[in-house]
Amino acid sequence: MVSIRFVAAAILAGFAMLSQGAQADPAQERIPTLALSGEGIAEAKPELAIVQVGVAVTAKVAKDALAENSRLLAAALNAAKENGVEPRDLQTSGLSLRPDIVRADKWPNREVVGYQVNNVVTMRVRDISKLGALLDRLVVLGINDIRNIQFSVADPAPLIEQARIAAIKDVMEKAQKYADAANLKIVRVLTLNEATVEIPGRVQNVFVARAASAPRPEVPVEGGELTYRARVSATFEIAPK
Repeated sequence: MVSIRFVAAAILAGFAMLSQGAQADPAQERIPTLALSGEGIAEAKPELAIVQVGVAVTAKVAKDALAENSRLLAAALNAAKENGVEPRDLQTSGLSLRPDIVRADKWPNREVVGYQVNNVVTMRVRDISKLGALLDRLVVLGINDIRNIQFSVADPAPLIEQARIAAIKDVMEKAQKYADAANLKIVRVLTLNEATVEIPGRVQNVFVARAASAPRPEVPVEGGELTYRARVSATFEIAPK
């Protein structure tokens, strides 16, 4: 309440200064304004998970590393399809081949001791309840790189729009409260701008591959709740009641 009273006093003081300025030079008269920001959120349960899975293989010969990588990844992708992941939900997102180099004490002496192939696929899982068991099976089949799990909904647009509407309502309600506290009225909205829209992001590297021989309880995966957040800023013309 203290802050509202302070703002009210500042607004009234501003009116007094504007009034004095207007008497001195009407051409310099300014419209009294009130600038505020608002925030709105929309929450929903996730409907799908997007995760990057891959295989990293090292061999002395480049073609051997590539062949072994391709064999392991193909087996894992076939298993994913058998577990309900559709071909349209699988997309290669990274493929690299690089030498493993041992550097001698003095440049430029160096030795290539092998080659490493990394192949990463982005996978969309539309049944989150099956994600933990699927990840465990993929590890057994050779997947040793799992990263960037992201939970989402099939269509986030309505949630983003809901958050925007809530943010606008928030800034309008704030403006009315400030105006009432200062015994003023809101004449009109002069500007209304969207500041930011926050979409739930990724969870980095939440899963580390285990050896196939180790005990393997189902990988725990919790989707939680998604929060879409929007912020707006607005400027209002104000006047005495």
